[in-house]
Amino acid sequence: MVVDKALLLNLCALSTVKGMKYSMKKRVLRIETKIMILVIILMSLSVTIMGMLASSWIDKNLEKKIEDNIENIASLIARDDEIITALSTKDKDGVIQSIVQNYLNAVDNVTFIVVADMDSVRYSHPVPERIGDKFVGGDEKRVVKTGESYISESLGTLGRSLRAFVPVIHRGEQVGFVSVGTLTSSIDAVLSKTFNPLLLWISLTLGIGILGSYLISRSIKKSLLGLEPGEIVKSFTEKASMLDAIHEGIISVNELGEITYVNSSALKILGIDDIDEGSVVGSLVNDIFPTSRLINIIETGRPEYDKEHTVNGRVVLTNRVAIINKGKTLGAIATFRDKTEVMKLAEELTGINQIVEALRANSHEFLNKIHVILGLLQIKEYFEAERYLQGVVTRQKNIITSVVKMIKDPVIVGLLFGKISRASELGINIIIDKRSILLKEHGGIDSSVLIKCIGNLIENAFFALRNNEVEKFITVFIFEDEKEIYIEVDDRGIGIEQKNLNKIFEKGYSTKEGSSGVGLYLVKNIVAENNGKIEVDSEFGLGTIFRITIPKGGKL
Repeated sequence: MVVDKALLLNLCALSTVKGMKYSMKKRVLRIETKIMILVIILMSLSVTIMGMLASSWIDKNLEKKIEDNIENIASLIARDDEIITALSTKDKDGVIQSIVQNYLNAVDNVTFIVVADMDSVRYSHPVPERIGDKFVGGDEKRVVKTGESYISESLGTLGRSLRAFVPVIHRGEQVGFVSVGTLTSSIDAVLSKTFNPLLLWISLTLGIGILGSYLISRSIKKSLLGLEPGEIVKSFTEKASMLDAIHEGIISVNELGEITYVNSSALKILGIDDIDEGSVVGSLVNDIFPTSRLINIIETGRPEYDKEHTVNGRVVLTNRVAIINKGKTLGAIATFRDKTEVMKLAEELTGINQIVEALRANSHEFLNKIHVILGLLQIKEYFEAERYLQGVVTRQKNIITSVVKMIKDPVIVGLLFGKISRASELGINIIIDKRSILLKEHGGIDSSVLIKCIGNLIENAFFALRNNEVEKFITVFIFEDEKEIYIEVDDRGIGIEQKNLNKIFEKGYSTKEGSSGVGLYLVKNIVAENNGKIEVDSEFGLGTIFRITIPKGGKL
């Protein structure tokens, strides 16, 4: 007898109520509070770091601009012919102050412009009374002694300032220098104005982050039906224990047909009770339970009650119901129980022979390696056994890593692994060109098209290398871009005689004993159906290259 649906719902409701009582007894931080605190901390750290980096960049950038500005102005004044002439005559006409004042009125972000002679006596100054006095700061000695231009920061009569020094040259001889400066207090004022929008942006970002964290936490809380994580865990554990205690088999799946829950009774009825429930969760239900019809229930939404069903050779009575919330199908659940013992199924699961055939080469190669290791252990060559095993593991890992990195289509990856194993049996090395790129989806091109093309070309290359004693390798290059897929298979085998090049794509033509001669014929037809083209370059005794180009637009 199947489990009563009302009983399951009552048990679930009871566990939820108990969980809520449990929450009231133990006061903890609510999940939305935790999320808000976490988001606020992360936002604060991020914004603070960004603000510090931005302020540092602005500070350095502004200081660099000011340095360039005062240096350019100082250089301009130092090359002024009137200044040079006047300074060379000790400014006997008293024109330097008026010239400098005109400059000072014409530029921005400059506090003072001082022109002085080689004795550091000023001929211009923002405070006229200080003209004739010595230059103050001490940092002018370098320009007087060496005649070089530079930037320095020092304390002068107007206060601490950033100033540029440039020598004044008259007829190849230095007659003085020009100093252009800006008070550091003025720079700080400009920085303060620049940082105000930055502070406003930081405050606004923090405000938006706090508001966003509040909305996100409320949304998450709502999606959890108002329950706290502890309540959910306790409720889930209780329900799982209840369902495991039931004799009926229970399997639930999500909307993708992936198993979300299975109890031990279900595994026993399915004949897989030697594995735990956790290892089955996440698998496709059709892989574990091919005749469950749960996918059909998800698609139609129509329940099925008290249906006789054969499961693993047993006749069971099954109920199947869609899981629906607010009109949306979230999955399906099936409950079933043994009705009678019957004969075991007369044949294996559909498709198992194909799987065995696909893995035959890998299994054969694996057994060979096991025999080698066993032999080494029997003769007590433990070091050699370890080294051999490490080499096998490393080679296999390198092959898998390199192929999977380039080829994203799992079907093509499986094909290539099978061919690599088969090539190993034949003493042939398959090289996947490192430039190869193949996406998981190929527009209008189905993976089966690529399987037939790549598989037949590689098999053809195997035959071409049958008599080679050296250089037994095949190079495979697969490249996909937005418009087309390019396939190239290159072997250094026996090659094709020129007189036979036009025959190789004919149906029934083959140089292989016992072959039906349809491989290349099939490849040509598939390429033509998909509006592609196939090319072959071959020289008898040297090798053959097949090139296929297929546009991703699909068939004609």
